[in-house]
Amino acid sequence: MPLGIDPTVDYAFKRLFGVPENSDLLIHLLNAVLKTRSPIVEVELLNPFNEKEFAEAKLTVLDIKARDALGAWYNVEMQSTVVGVLRRRLPYYNAQLFAGQLSEGEDYGQLAAAITVCFMNGTLFPGVIEPHLSFTLCDCLRGVQLTDCVQIHTIELTKYNFEEERLAQADPLEQWAFFLSHAAELEAAELKRMLPDRAYVKATGVIEMIGSTPEQRASYEARRKAELDYKSFAAAARQEGRQEGRQEGVLEGEQRGLKLGEVRHKQSLVTHVHFLQRLLKEPETPEAELTALDLAALNELRQELERRATPSP
Repeated sequence: MPLGIDPTVDYAFKRLFGVPENSDLLIHLLNAVLKTRSPIVEVELLNPFNEKEFAEAKLTVLDIKARDALGAWYNVEMQSTVVGVLRRRLPYYNAQLFAGQLSEGEDYGQLAAAITVCFMNGTLFPGVIEPHLSFTLCDCLRGVQLTDCVQIHTIELTKYNFEEERLAQADPLEQWAFFLSHAAELEAAELKRMLPDRAYVKATGVIEMIGSTPEQRASYEARRKAELDYKSFAAAARQEGRQEGRQEGVLEGEQRGLKLGEVRHKQSLVTHVHFLQRLLKEPETPEAELTALDLAALNELRQELERRATPSP
Protein backbone atom coordinates (compact mmCIF):
# COMPACT_ATOMS: atom_id res chain seq x y z
CA MET A 1 0.00 0.00 0.00
CA PRO A 2 1.37 3.47 -0.87
CA LEU A 3 2.55 5.55 2.08
CA GLY A 4 -0.12 8.16 1.37
CA ILE A 5 1.71 10.94 3.24
CA ASP A 6 2.95 13.87 1.16
CA PRO A 7 6.27 15.16 2.60
CA THR A 8 5.64 18.60 1.06
CA VAL A 9 2.67 19.19 3.38
CA ASP A 10 4.30 21.37 6.01
CA TYR A 11 3.26 19.14 8.94
CA ALA A 12 5.19 16.24 7.40
CA PHE A 13 8.06 18.51 6.32
CA LYS A 14 8.49 19.80 9.88
CA ARG A 15 8.33 16.25 11.26
CA LEU A 16 11.07 15.23 8.84
CA PHE A 17 13.51 18.11 9.31
CA GLY A 18 12.34 20.21 12.26
CA VAL A 19 12.80 17.94 15.27
CA PRO A 20 16.11 17.40 17.14
CA GLU A 21 16.09 13.62 16.66
CA ASN A 22 16.08 14.18 12.89
CA SER A 23 18.81 16.82 12.80
CA ASP A 24 20.87 14.35 10.75
CA LEU A 25 18.21 14.54 8.02
CA LEU A 26 18.37 18.33 8.06
CA ILE A 27 22.18 18.20 7.80
CA HIS A 28 21.93 15.77 4.88
CA LEU A 29 19.37 18.02 3.14
CA LEU A 30 21.43 21.20 3.64
CA ASN A 31 24.62 19.54 2.40
CA ALA A 32 22.71 18.31 -0.66
CA VAL A 33 21.64 21.88 -1.45
CA LEU A 34 24.82 23.78 -0.60
CA LYS A 35 27.51 21.36 -1.82
CA THR A 36 30.20 23.26 0.12
CA ARG A 37 33.83 22.20 0.41
CA SER A 38 33.36 21.85 4.16
CA PRO A 39 30.13 19.91 4.75
CA ILE A 40 27.91 20.76 7.71
CA VAL A 41 28.45 18.29 10.53
CA GLU A 42 26.23 19.70 13.27
CA VAL A 43 23.14 21.89 13.50
CA GLU A 44 21.16 23.39 16.35
CA LEU A 45 17.43 23.81 15.75
CA LEU A 46 16.37 27.26 16.88
CA ASN A 47 12.62 26.57 16.60
CA PRO A 48 12.11 22.82 17.06
CA PHE A 49 8.75 21.38 16.08
CA ASN A 50 6.02 21.86 18.68
CA GLU A 51 2.68 20.13 18.13
CA LYS A 52 0.63 22.75 20.02
CA GLU A 53 2.37 25.67 18.31
CA PHE A 54 1.78 24.02 14.95
CA ALA A 55 -1.90 23.42 15.61
CA GLU A 56 -2.41 27.09 16.49
CA ALA A 57 -0.47 28.44 13.51
CA LYS A 58 -3.29 28.02 10.96
CA LEU A 59 -1.67 28.68 7.59
CA THR A 60 1.23 30.81 8.74
CA VAL A 61 4.40 29.50 7.12
CA LEU A 62 6.43 27.67 9.76
CA ASP A 63 10.03 27.84 8.61
CA ILE A 64 12.79 25.68 10.07
CA LYS A 65 15.47 27.85 11.64
CA ALA A 66 18.86 26.39 12.53
CA ARG A 67 22.51 27.28 13.16
CA ASP A 68 25.53 25.15 12.35
CA ALA A 69 28.73 24.57 14.33
CA LEU A 70 30.52 27.39 12.47
CA GLY A 71 27.78 29.88 13.29
CA ALA A 72 25.97 30.08 9.92
CA TRP A 73 22.21 30.62 10.20
CA TYR A 74 19.67 28.74 8.09
CA ASN A 75 16.05 29.26 7.20
CA VAL A 76 14.48 26.24 5.47
CA GLU A 77 10.91 26.23 4.20
CA MET A 78 8.50 24.31 1.99
CA GLN A 79 6.13 26.40 -0.12
CA SER A 80 3.05 24.58 -1.41
CA THR A 81 1.60 27.77 -2.94
CA VAL A 82 3.99 29.69 -5.20
CA VAL A 83 3.16 33.34 -5.85
CA GLY A 84 5.16 36.26 -7.20
CA VAL A 85 5.42 37.91 -3.79
CA LEU A 86 7.98 35.23 -2.85
CA ARG A 87 10.56 37.21 -4.84
CA ARG A 88 10.23 39.97 -2.25
CA ARG A 89 9.50 37.90 0.84
CA LEU A 90 12.53 35.59 0.54
CA PRO A 91 15.14 38.41 0.57
CA TYR A 92 13.19 40.25 3.28
CA TYR A 93 13.29 37.33 5.71
CA ASN A 94 16.86 36.43 4.79
CA ALA A 95 17.85 40.04 5.59
CA GLN A 96 16.17 39.67 8.97
CA LEU A 97 18.10 36.44 9.56
CA PHE A 98 21.36 38.25 8.73
CA ALA A 99 20.76 41.53 10.59
CA GLY A 100 19.13 39.84 13.58
CA GLN A 101 22.39 38.18 14.63
CA LEU A 102 23.87 41.33 16.17
CA SER A 103 22.92 43.03 19.40
CA GLU A 104 23.62 46.71 20.00
CA GLY A 105 27.34 47.46 20.16
CA GLU A 106 28.48 44.19 18.57
CA ASP A 107 30.97 44.21 15.71
CA TYR A 108 29.99 43.51 12.09
CA GLY A 109 32.84 41.01 11.96
CA GLN A 110 30.72 38.73 14.13
CA LEU A 111 28.11 38.35 11.40
CA ALA A 112 27.88 34.79 10.08
CA ALA A 113 26.31 33.65 6.83
CA ALA A 114 22.51 33.80 6.57
CA ILE A 115 21.19 31.17 4.16
CA THR A 116 17.59 30.65 3.07
CA VAL A 117 16.56 27.41 1.37
CA CYS A 118 13.09 27.38 -0.16
CA PHE A 119 11.60 24.24 -1.66
CA MET A 120 8.47 24.90 -3.69
CA ASN A 121 5.70 22.91 -5.32
CA GLY A 122 5.41 25.21 -8.29
CA THR A 123 7.27 27.52 -10.63
CA LEU A 124 8.63 30.91 -9.60
CA PHE A 125 11.00 31.34 -12.56
CA PRO A 126 9.14 30.05 -15.65
CA GLY A 127 11.87 31.11 -18.08
CA VAL A 128 14.59 29.05 -16.37
CA ILE A 129 15.08 25.32 -16.94
CA GLU A 130 17.27 24.60 -13.89
CA PRO A 131 15.27 23.64 -10.78
CA HIS A 132 17.90 24.85 -8.27
CA LEU A 133 18.91 28.51 -8.32
CA SER A 134 21.41 30.12 -5.93
CA PHE A 135 21.39 33.88 -5.30
CA THR A 136 24.08 35.97 -3.60
CA LEU A 137 25.04 39.67 -3.60
CA CYS A 138 27.07 40.28 -6.73
CA ASP A 139 27.62 42.55 -9.72
CA CYS A 140 25.89 40.57 -12.46
CA LEU A 141 27.60 42.44 -15.32
CA ARG A 142 31.15 41.89 -14.08
CA GLY A 143 30.66 38.67 -12.17
CA VAL A 144 32.07 40.21 -8.98
CA GLN A 145 30.65 38.86 -5.73
CA LEU A 146 30.31 41.27 -2.82
CA THR A 147 29.78 38.52 -0.24
CA ASP A 148 28.44 34.99 0.09
CA CYS A 149 27.21 35.75 3.62
CA VAL A 150 23.74 36.34 2.18
CA GLN A 151 22.41 33.39 0.18
CA ILE A 152 18.97 32.38 -1.09
CA HIS A 153 18.44 28.97 -2.69
CA THR A 154 15.21 28.12 -4.51
CA ILE A 155 14.39 24.53 -5.49
CA GLU A 156 11.38 24.13 -7.81
CA LEU A 157 10.37 20.48 -7.43
CA THR A 158 8.12 20.57 -10.49
CA LYS A 159 11.14 21.09 -12.80
CA TYR A 160 12.81 17.77 -12.02
CA ASN A 161 12.49 15.02 -14.61
CA PHE A 162 12.90 11.81 -12.66
CA GLU A 163 14.04 8.59 -14.34
CA GLU A 164 14.17 5.54 -12.10
CA GLU A 165 17.11 3.96 -13.93
CA ARG A 166 19.39 6.93 -13.13
CA LEU A 167 18.00 7.76 -9.68
CA ALA A 168 20.67 5.72 -7.86
CA GLN A 169 23.41 7.78 -9.58
CA ALA A 170 21.64 11.12 -9.15
CA ASP A 171 23.09 13.71 -6.79
CA PRO A 172 21.61 13.90 -3.25
CA LEU A 173 19.52 17.01 -3.98
CA GLU A 174 17.79 15.30 -6.89
CA GLN A 175 17.22 12.26 -4.69
CA TRP A 176 15.65 14.45 -1.99
CA ALA A 177 13.53 16.12 -4.67
CA PHE A 178 12.33 12.68 -5.77
CA PHE A 179 11.55 11.71 -2.17
CA LEU A 180 9.59 14.90 -1.52
CA SER A 181 7.70 14.64 -4.82
CA HIS A 182 6.86 10.92 -4.90
CA ALA A 183 7.03 9.36 -1.41
CA ALA A 184 3.24 9.57 -0.99
CA GLU A 185 2.52 7.39 -4.02
CA LEU A 186 5.08 4.65 -3.29
CA GLU A 187 5.16 1.77 -0.84
CA ALA A 188 7.76 1.99 1.91
CA ALA A 189 9.71 -1.05 0.67
CA GLU A 190 9.78 0.28 -2.88
CA LEU A 191 10.96 3.71 -1.75
CA LYS A 192 13.73 2.17 0.35
CA ARG A 193 14.81 0.06 -2.62
CA MET A 194 14.97 3.09 -4.90
CA LEU A 195 16.71 5.27 -2.28
CA PRO A 196 18.77 2.90 -0.12
CA ASP A 197 20.94 5.57 1.53
CA ARG A 198 20.49 5.67 5.32
CA ALA A 199 19.06 9.22 5.30
CA TYR A 200 16.21 8.37 2.91
CA VAL A 201 15.48 5.10 4.71
CA LYS A 202 15.13 7.01 7.97
CA ALA A 203 12.98 9.66 6.27
CA THR A 204 10.74 6.90 4.92
CA GLY A 205 10.34 5.63 8.48
CA VAL A 206 9.25 9.10 9.63
CA ILE A 207 6.60 9.19 6.89
CA GLU A 208 5.44 5.70 7.87
CA MET A 209 5.12 6.83 11.49
CA ILE A 210 2.94 9.81 10.55
CA GLY A 211 0.65 7.51 8.58
CA SER A 212 0.36 4.88 11.33
CA THR A 213 0.00 7.18 14.37
CA PRO A 214 -3.65 8.34 14.69
CA GLU A 215 -2.84 11.69 16.30
CA GLN A 216 -0.13 12.52 13.78
CA ARG A 217 -2.27 11.32 10.86
CA ALA A 218 -5.16 13.52 12.02
CA SER A 219 -2.87 16.57 12.31
CA TYR A 220 -1.43 15.85 8.88
CA GLU A 221 -4.87 15.48 7.25
CA ALA A 222 -6.13 18.67 8.87
CA ARG A 223 -3.12 20.57 7.61
CA ARG A 224 -3.37 19.06 4.13
CA LYS A 225 -7.06 20.02 3.92
CA ALA A 226 -6.27 23.56 5.06
CA GLU A 227 -3.58 23.87 2.37
CA LEU A 228 -5.97 22.57 -0.32
CA ASP A 229 -8.65 25.03 0.80
CA TYR A 230 -6.07 27.80 0.76
CA LYS A 231 -5.01 26.95 -2.80
CA SER A 232 -8.62 26.69 -3.95
CA PHE A 233 -9.46 30.08 -2.52
CA ALA A 234 -6.35 31.63 -4.05
CA ALA A 235 -7.35 30.31 -7.48
CA ALA A 236 -10.92 31.50 -7.04
CA ALA A 237 -9.73 34.92 -5.88
CA ARG A 238 -7.50 35.28 -8.94
CA GLN A 239 -10.37 34.26 -11.22
CA GLU A 240 -12.67 36.74 -9.51
CA GLY A 241 -10.09 39.46 -9.96
CA ARG A 242 -9.81 38.70 -13.67
CA GLN A 243 -13.58 38.79 -14.07
CA GLU A 244 -13.82 42.10 -12.25
CA GLY A 245 -11.11 43.50 -14.48
CA ARG A 246 -13.07 42.52 -17.60
CA GLN A 247 -16.41 43.85 -16.46
CA GLU A 248 -17.05 47.58 -16.38
CA GLY A 249 -19.42 48.94 -13.83
CA VAL A 250 -19.40 45.84 -11.63
CA LEU A 251 -18.81 47.89 -8.48
CA GLU A 252 -21.57 50.33 -9.40
CA GLY A 253 -23.91 47.43 -10.11
CA GLU A 254 -23.18 45.93 -6.72
CA GLN A 255 -23.78 49.25 -5.02
CA ARG A 256 -27.20 49.52 -6.68
CA GLY A 257 -28.04 45.85 -6.13
CA LEU A 258 -30.05 44.17 -3.47
CA LYS A 259 -28.75 44.36 0.09
CA LEU A 260 -28.14 40.61 0.16
CA GLY A 261 -25.97 40.81 -2.94
CA GLU A 262 -23.98 43.67 -1.45
CA VAL A 263 -23.37 41.78 1.78
CA ARG A 264 -22.17 38.71 -0.10
CA HIS A 265 -19.88 40.77 -2.31
CA LYS A 266 -18.46 42.61 0.69
CA GLN A 267 -17.83 39.33 2.53
CA SER A 268 -15.98 38.02 -0.52
CA LEU A 269 -13.78 41.13 -0.53
CA VAL A 270 -13.10 40.81 3.22
CA THR A 271 -12.03 37.18 2.72
CA HIS A 272 -9.82 38.23 -0.20
CA VAL A 273 -8.19 41.00 1.87
CA HIS A 274 -7.46 38.57 4.71
CA PHE A 275 -5.97 36.09 2.23
CA LEU A 276 -3.63 38.76 0.81
CA GLN A 277 -2.62 39.96 4.29
CA ARG A 278 -1.71 36.39 5.29
CA LEU A 279 0.22 36.05 2.05
CA LEU A 280 2.18 39.23 2.85
CA LYS A 281 2.60 38.08 6.48
CA GLU A 282 0.82 41.17 7.79
CA PRO A 283 -1.63 41.33 10.72
CA GLU A 284 -5.18 40.68 9.59
CA THR A 285 -7.47 43.71 9.88
CA PRO A 286 -10.42 42.82 12.15
CA GLU A 287 -13.43 41.69 10.12
CA ALA A 288 -15.71 44.27 11.76
CA GLU A 289 -13.35 47.06 10.72
CA LEU A 290 -13.29 45.87 7.10
CA THR A 291 -17.05 45.35 6.98
CA ALA A 292 -17.56 48.94 8.15
CA LEU A 293 -15.84 50.18 4.96
CA ASP A 294 -17.91 50.89 1.88
CA LEU A 295 -17.39 48.76 -1.21
CA ALA A 296 -15.24 51.35 -2.97
CA ALA A 297 -12.81 51.63 -0.02
CA LEU A 298 -12.71 47.87 0.41
CA ASN A 299 -11.97 47.36 -3.28
CA GLU A 300 -9.24 49.98 -3.13
CA LEU A 301 -7.61 48.19 -0.17
CA ARG A 302 -7.82 44.86 -2.01
CA GLN A 303 -6.23 46.36 -5.15
CA GLU A 304 -3.40 47.93 -3.11
CA LEU A 305 -2.63 44.60 -1.43
CA GLU A 306 -2.66 42.84 -4.82
CA ARG A 307 -0.20 45.40 -6.21
CA ARG A 308 2.17 44.78 -3.31
CA ALA A 309 1.83 40.99 -3.63
CA THR A 310 2.72 41.06 -7.32
CA PRO A 311 6.37 41.72 -8.23
CA SER A 312 7.27 44.37 -10.76
CA PRO A 313 8.20 42.94 -14.18
